[in-house]
Order: sequence, then C-alpha cells, then structure tokens
Amino acid sequence: MVTVAAILFVVLALFGFAWPFLHSYRLKRRRINLDTEIRLSQNRITVVTSDSIPERVTEQVLGSITGTSQIPASNDEERKLAEREAMYSLIEQALQLGANAVIDLNMTTESFEFTEPKKFLVFPAATWTATKVIYVGTAVKVI
Repeated sequence: MVTVAAILFVVLALFGFAWPFLHSYRLKRRRINLDTEIRLSQNRITVVTSDSIPERVTEQVLGSITGTSQIPASNDEERKLAEREAMYSLIEQALQLGANAVIDLNMTTESFEFTEPKKFLVFPAATWTATKVIYVGTAVKVI
C-alpha cells in the first residue's frame, strides 16, 4: 500500500512539474497553426489599416466586422495567441461576407479580472487581470 502511494505521489509530482511546459507547448502550437491559416488566407484577402488600398478601387462596402479572441490572455504567450485568434476570426467573417479586402483595421484590447474557480479544496480561487483582443474593420470588395 505504501508503494502504491509513493508511486502515485511521484507521478502526480512529475505531472505538476510538467504541466506549465505542456500548457506553453499547446499555446505555441495553436499560435503556429493560426499563423499558417492566416498566411494561407493572404492569397484571398487583403488587410490594411488605411481607409483605401493604393491603386485599387473600392467597388462595394459589405459592412463592419469584428474579430475577438477566444482565450483570456494573462501573459505574453497567451497575448500573441489572442491576437492571432482575433485576426483569424476577422478574416473568416470577411470571407463569409464575400469580401476580398478589409480596410480601416483597428486593434483594441479589453481588460477584465478573471477568477479561476477552486479546483481542489486546498487551493484557493486565483484572480488575475486578463485581456481580450478585438480587431475591428470594414469588409469591402475591391477591383
């Protein structure tokens, strides 16, 4: 019985040490996948921060679009992922509307306090400031 308890303790301790590294690896992998998706979308859509695209004429304004990150970002790695998620969401909305460009791109952030619920009776609930990334732009068709 003592042997089983010792093995269980060692396994849980190793998992506890490995968890931050696994979490960081998942965030980085997700960010790389979103970078790839955004890069593939660049052939179909142009995204600019100005109100027009040089040497191209705006044929039709399709409307305002918003891309919002899914995760609350509380550190630099999560913030990078949140920016990619918001940009990918914005591009997907523009493509669904039939746009081939997004103009007037603007990034804003929204900060709030995030409370992680108690996971076990011995750990208190953790509270930290988190940020959501929001991209806003105008979907257009250009020629």
